[in-house]
Amino acid sequence: MALLLAVGWDLVKDIFKEHLKKRLKKRKWKKVRYIAVDEFAIRKRHHYMTVVLDLETGCILHVQEGKDAAALVGFLKKLKRRKAKPLAVAMDMSPAYIQAVRQVFPELDIVHDPYHVVSLANEAIDETRRDLAGELSEQSRQVLKGSRFLLLKGLEKLSDSTWERLLDLMDINQSLFKSYLLKETLREFWRLEEKSKGKAFLRAWIDQALSLDIPHFTKLAHTLSRHIEGLLNYFKHPITTGPLEGLNTKIKVLKRQAYCFRDNEYFKLPLYFIHEAIPAFPG
Repeated sequence: MALLLAVGWDLVKDIFKEHLKKRLKKRKWKKVRYIAVDEFAIRKRHHYMTVVLDLETGCILHVQEGKDAAALVGFLKKLKRRKAKPLAVAMDMSPAYIQAVRQVFPELDIVHDPYHVVSLANEAIDETRRDLAGELSEQSRQVLKGSRFLLLKGLEKLSDSTWERLLDLMDINQSLFKSYLLKETLREFWRLEEKSKGKAFLRAWIDQALSLDIPHFTKLAHTLSRHIEGLLNYFKHPITTGPLEGLNTKIKVLKRQAYCFRDNEYFKLPLYFIHEAIPAFPG
């Protein structure tokens, strides 16, 4: 565009930037009811941005460097000043995000996202597999070799051959097989229809995980027991961070387009309108 208009790229950038700022100021927040919070990596070495999405409109409401409480609390205060009365927020079990929400909206329902909980279960079984690898004989280790993605697969996705492979794994270590069944059983929680059934299910799952004495699942059981309320809130507000996860691809494309741009504000502004289209950086 700069070449077409025979002007400097920085002038085009500044015009585009001011245009986005004006549009952003006109956005109404008073009717925001359901939001999702998550972080995404912007650079290597643990550089993250916190993103907040309006789950009903699909608009990104907030983008801020970092993934601590400070990256979220300012937005929540602004939301409160604008008379918004959110009903629930979908998020992972991040203590920092929970702290930010409780600081500004003490009564707001926090819904722990199914995707992140299942991800924790996947991590637990993967760590269990790694621990086991160091304890097996060479012959048994060969059976275990290449089983990582098999153990992460859902039960409904197993073919006859992969199911037989899973049974072979049970033969070399029952703890690994029980870990797989625990991971798969946990997914049933979000298919239940009533909160009372969900509560009973969680209690039974936690008790079973603790009784098996598998270290990584014991740790997961303790984690879930500390967040039962947030898990059960799913039955009141069946929301997830799924739509925000779906925007990750668009965000990555935008990040590639912004490669070498030094104006971080210029990178963040198009994110607020990323639900409309993939914006191209002028310049």
